[in-house]
Amino acid sequence: MKIICATLMFYCNIPIYGDQSEFIKEIGECAIEYNANYTEPAMRIPIKLVIAISAHETGWGTSRFAKEGNNYFGIQVNYHKDYDPDNYLKPKENNNILIKKYYNTCESVNEFMDIMSHSKLYRGFQKELINQWSIDEVSYIRLIGNMTRYSHDIDWEYSITSIINSME
Repeated sequence: MKIICATLMFYCNIPIYGDQSEFIKEIGECAIEYNANYTEPAMRIPIKLVIAISAHETGWGTSRFAKEGNNYFGIQVNYHKDYDPDNYLKPKENNNILIKKYYNTCESVNEFMDIMSHSKLYRGFQKELINQWSIDEVSYIRLIGNMTRYSHDIDWEYSITSIINSME
């Protein structure tokens, strides 16, 4: 029951309050839809984790990438000669990076969840999801610990954990 609550019914655990309520609701609903319709039960990513990462990466949806490109996870793409500038944003401090644009919030959430569920870079994360599903336990610390390739920020794990704790 813990896994079902964490991956499909996040409202049972998250108090919705303040200026962040719309952000939590929007990201949460997209993540619930993904978990319910597009992935196997053992690969469902806890909603609080998805919300926390998107909150951290976008300053609760206030970043330029979130506002102009619906990119809530800092998803980058490799530069290629035929790229269409209408589909990407560039950070002001580094023109060599392309930040992917999305049509809507759910498209961004879905791609993030696809990456975490299927990319070879996150095999440890995927194995931990399966392990937690099999024992009906949710350990955000162990999941986050298996995402070391996601960010170069040395405080990233602490920040994500703090945001999750604030939603408890």
